[in-house]
Amino acid sequence: MNAEFTILPADRQSRDEVVRLLRAQFAELEIPAPAERLTRATDGVFADPSRGTFLLGLVGGRVVGLAYLSYQWTLEHGGKIAWLEELFIEPALRSAGLGQKLLDAALEHAAAAGCVAVDLEVEDGHPRAANLYQRSGFVPLERSRFYRLL
Repeated sequence: MNAEFTILPADRQSRDEVVRLLRAQFAELEIPAPAERLTRATDGVFADPSRGTFLLGLVGGRVVGLAYLSYQWTLEHGGKIAWLEELFIEPALRSAGLGQKLLDAALEHAAAAGCVAVDLEVEDGHPRAANLYQRSGFVPLERSRFYRLL
């Protein structure tokens, strides 16, 4: 890859690119995520920046990567944290260090936003992602995550 990798915060004008990358991420993970639901959720973040931040990774001006930090106030960590909900690089551009650069930018952004920690999860069967996070100082927790739709 010869073109420079640039990372910028997303804004409302880049919403369609954000949704495109989210759809690609969820399709790869086989997570049902209709476009209208992703668009509504993305619009909610842009309407209230205290909810989170999208970072976009660009190569040659083309959006090829995305990180999404969702903000929470936790008792466990004693304050504001960022949940790294999504980190995605288009498959054709993986193994070039772009994921690490996007992760580093997300960590810097979280620290600048006053976060005391960053939490994330890795799907079982994704050792490449787990390796990326462990190389960056993340420690795996012995927990199971549950959810219930309301």
